[in-house]
Amino acid sequence: MEPSAPHQFNIFQAFSAYSDIMSKAHLSGAKERLAILSRSLDSSGPTRFVELFIPRDMLINQICNLMCCLDLSVGSHQFNLLYEFVFFICRENGQKSISVNRALAGWRLVLNGRFRLLDEWCNFVGMHQRHNILEDTWQQVLAFSRYVNEDLEGYDPTGAWPVLIDEFVEHIYRFFSFSVFFFYFLTCF
Repeated sequence: MEPSAPHQFNIFQAFSAYSDIMSKAHLSGAKERLAILSRSLDSSGPTRFVELFIPRDMLINQICNLMCCLDLSVGSHQFNLLYEFVFFICRENGQKSISVNRALAGWRLVLNGRFRLLDEWCNFVGMHQRHNILEDTWQQVLAFSRYVNEDLEGYDPTGAWPVLIDEFVEHIYRFFSFSVFFFYFLTCF
């Protein structure tokens, strides 16, 4: 008898199971069902599968394939679900956070064309964030991308943004102030 092939990770099945659970998240037992799904993925799939059997970019390719099959129009329920799913699928062994590298890859993939400050955000996070990205921060980045313009109009400094977003805004203000000063300095001479 031949040994069976290792269980192949199927992103479409994983997303379908995740979607089903999240559509009933208001019912009791949803957290338990998510934990079961996470354990089943850990035993076959995305994190272990990515690290041991295929490069991480294969997971990104699979997410791209999934994105091609979904209605990802602005504000669509499927886009919001996909965004949450990317965080869920990038966690390692059911952790409540993801590595900075995985977060950056996820943001670049899912928020491309949707977040005007995406490059600046990813560069800032890549240079300044040393700890994993928590789910709350992941969710707040989506809100920030929707409600704050590239000139930071819409940002409320008294709002309940995660510290990382507040630090990013301070960084952008410092950069903008320096750029205006430098431009003024060059035009005066």
